Amino acid sequence: MTAQSFDPSLVVGRLKGLRTANPWHLGLLVSVLLLVLAPVALLVLGSFSLRAIPTDISFSELGLANYIAVWTDPGTYALFYNTIVYVTGATVFGISIAAVLAWLVERTDIKGKIWIYAGVPMTLAMPGMLQAMAWVLLASPRIGFINIFAMEFLGFDAAPLDVYSLGGMIFVEGLRLVPTAFLMFVPLLRSMDPALEEAAAMSGAAPASMLRKVTMRLMLPGLVAVLIYQFITALEVFEVPGILGLPADIYVFSTKIYAIIQSSTFLPAYGQANALAMLYLVLAVVATVLYSRVIARSERFTVITGKGYRPRVMKLGRWHAPALALVILFLAFSIILPLLVFIFVSFLPYLRPPTPAAFASMTLENYREVFETELIGTALWNTVIMVALTTTLTVALSFFISLVVVRSRFWGRKLLDQLAFLPHAIPGIVMGLAFLWLFVILDKGGVHMVGGTWAIAIAFTVGFIAYGTRSMNAALLQIHKDLEEAAYVSGAVKWRVMWRIFYPLMLPSLIGVWVWTMLHAVRQASIPLILYEGERNQVLAVLIWNMWDDGQIQAVGAIGAMMILGLLLITLALRIAGFGRGQYIQ
Repeated sequence: MTAQSFDPSLVVGRLKGLRTANPWHLGLLVSVLLLVLAPVALLVLGSFSLRAIPTDISFSELGLANYIAVWTDPGTYALFYNTIVYVTGATVFGISIAAVLAWLVERTDIKGKIWIYAGVPMTLAMPGMLQAMAWVLLASPRIGFINIFAMEFLGFDAAPLDVYSLGGMIFVEGLRLVPTAFLMFVPLLRSMDPALEEAAAMSGAAPASMLRKVTMRLMLPGLVAVLIYQFITALEVFEVPGILGLPADIYVFSTKIYAIIQSSTFLPAYGQANALAMLYLVLAVVATVLYSRVIARSERFTVITGKGYRPRVMKLGRWHAPALALVILFLAFSIILPLLVFIFVSFLPYLRPPTPAAFASMTLENYREVFETELIGTALWNTVIMVALTTTLTVALSFFISLVVVRSRFWGRKLLDQLAFLPHAIPGIVMGLAFLWLFVILDKGGVHMVGGTWAIAIAFTVGFIAYGTRSMNAALLQIHKDLEEAAYVSGAVKWRVMWRIFYPLMLPSLIGVWVWTMLHAVRQASIPLILYEGERNQVLAVLIWNMWDDGQIQAVGAIGAMMILGLLLITLALRIAGFGRGQYIQ
């Protein structure tokens, strides 16, 4: 920096800003800074730590031994290959189906659009872990109902399907990615001016050429954004490769980290798990940065102007039946078959394929055991407490962060916004590992949170504030400052302005973030599996995982069926409320 470029007044102004800043703003910034950066810093330091367990980190006991052990292991490169194949395959498969479904409902005359709009997002109610378990019951080489039917009635000599494979993992995870990608594609297709496509058609362009040179290019930023976002989602998921990959010794980054930590033969190599997590974290951060850059430059491809435009609807003709068949197949594979499988299994005294004898032997015994088993009741109560803490903390913290970012002149508001978004780049299994180091070190200092619901809730909250603040920022930007100023002029104090103005206007966003957080906190197993300690601290996702691992398939069927139906009812209620406001209706 040259003498001419240095301006002492800037330094003085910043120091004055520190002195005059609202102490609540500073406190919020420091709190978010500690919540986000402290576990990540310990994760990085832990990757260099030579200690066997994360009791503390001494700078005199740091080295490269963990990195050497990880990157000289030939298995690491097989792990990298598996991860790339799995994530790429699931992403391409998922967004391809989502793009076709979105195109069908937005740009064609397919019948029953309102049902497709409602049905595809409702598949979000199916937790990935339960979806993977259901496909084990359907397509396992040994017990899969489809394979048994194929061998006994269709004459196959061996099981035609094997869900315990990279292909099986790609298929199930790809189904899981469809509803989110569908919701991202719908506005892209809805807002595209068809005049450009019509001009290409009038110039003699063939449909395939028009799709490639006009439609796809106009959608490019949105398509790349969806692709990167779904890549990040598939990269960080743990449940699907955990259920389908671990039994076949097919590891991806997330399951390998879990396997290292849960090693029962030797002392868990936490430092090696951290070293492995570093590459995982770098990949996720790079993908998130690319995603941010893509959406920041989307104005170059703007196609909606002040001119009126109308959606171009294509007549499907003889392709109408195949299009409806695709929609029905997706819904069947994503939610109908898994739900029916869990309901069927939940009534069986022992696992057997669906035959008349199996239906005749059905009993309510599994449901009775579920309601009478104390451990299940404890896990359910822990889940209620964890979800209540997570949703409350996420909504409150997201609101106050957004309030400072959007409504204040606080000098650190941009930093606060960036810190809140940073956890989006941290996969769940890595987030759990980072907080494990933090809570163990805090426990040594007298702050006891290791293994309990508070630990899980705090880790979830940090992971969810990225979504919460994005939603809150958008909602707050829509509330004009004139409303607040009018209230202040009328003599209202700040708390009354909050209660009488912000709360009613922000209520839809607050409820939306609350429900989104609740659904994801119940569904995810990666963070709870890393952080829980002892069977009395299990939440529902951990209990289902452990029961499945112990072979209690009928009990898992009963719990899973009730869980899926409950989440479906919540999702259906939200969709009905959305339709009542005119969303997605044509």
